[in-house]
Amino acid sequence: MKVQAIKYDPPSFTDELYQRALLLLDTESATKVKKFYRREDACRTLIGRFLPRMLLHAQGIPLKDIKFAATASGKPYFAKPPIAYNVSHDNGLVAMVSSSNTHNPPAFTIGVDVMKVRVPGREPFKSFVKTMSEQLTTLELRLVSSATNEKQGLEYFFWIWTAKEAYTKALGLGLGFDFRRIEFNPALDVLKVDGAVPKGWQLNKFTIMQGTDLYQGVVAEFVGGEETTVVAESGPHDWLEVIDATVFIQEAIQGLGSQ
Repeated sequence: MKVQAIKYDPPSFTDELYQRALLLLDTESATKVKKFYRREDACRTLIGRFLPRMLLHAQGIPLKDIKFAATASGKPYFAKPPIAYNVSHDNGLVAMVSSSNTHNPPAFTIGVDVMKVRVPGREPFKSFVKTMSEQLTTLELRLVSSATNEKQGLEYFFWIWTAKEAYTKALGLGLGFDFRRIEFNPALDVLKVDGAVPKGWQLNKFTIMQGTDLYQGVVAEFVGGEETTVVAESGPHDWLEVIDATVFIQEAIQGLGSQ
C-alpha cells in the first residue's frame, strides 16, 4: 500500500503550468476539469487525474496501455493493469492510495479520505457539531462534544469523519451508506460497523502539515483474515510520500509529454 499526498498552493501553481498539463489529459478528463468555475477546484481535479497516470508511468506502463473503468456505483479502477487506487482531496491537499491488493476485484476494497482540520466558514464549533450530529453515533457525538478543548474536539471529529469516508469509499458505496452504521472511536482507535468490529480490515491514520494547516487522513483497506487493526498517526509511515504540486505536475509534463 502506498499513499501519495500532493500539497497544492494556488499562488505557486501558475496558469501556464495548468494549461500545459491540461493539454496532456484525454478529452474526457480535460472537459471535466474545465467545467469547474473556480480555478482551485479545477487544479485539484487536474492533480487527481494525473496521480493514477503517474503511478503507472513510474512502473514503465505507457498511457496508451492504460485502461480505466468504473463499477456500477461509479468507483474508478484500473482494468489494465489490475491495480487498486482511490483519490481524495480537500483544500490544499490531494491524496491517492494505491495497492496491489487482490481482494474483491475488479475495483478492490481500498479507500482514502483527507480533510483539513477546521470549522468551515465562521460557524461556532458547537453549531458545527450539531449540524453534523445526524451522521454521528451516540458515542461519537459524546466524544466530540466532551473533548478537553475545541482543538481536541475537531481532531476527534475529523478522525471519525475520514474513517467513515475511507471505509465507505473502500466498499465503493459512496453516499449510499448510512454513516450512523459506522462507528469510529478516535480515543481508542476502534472501528465498528453495525455494532461489531468487522473482520479483515486495516485502517492507517496519518497527518500532514500544509503551512500552518493540519490535515488528517485515513486509509481503509480490506486485507483479509480475522483481525481488524488501526495504525495510529504516530506509527511508521514509510508508505506515505508528500510532494509539492508544482514539482509533481512539472514531472508529469516531462514524463508523460514524451509518450
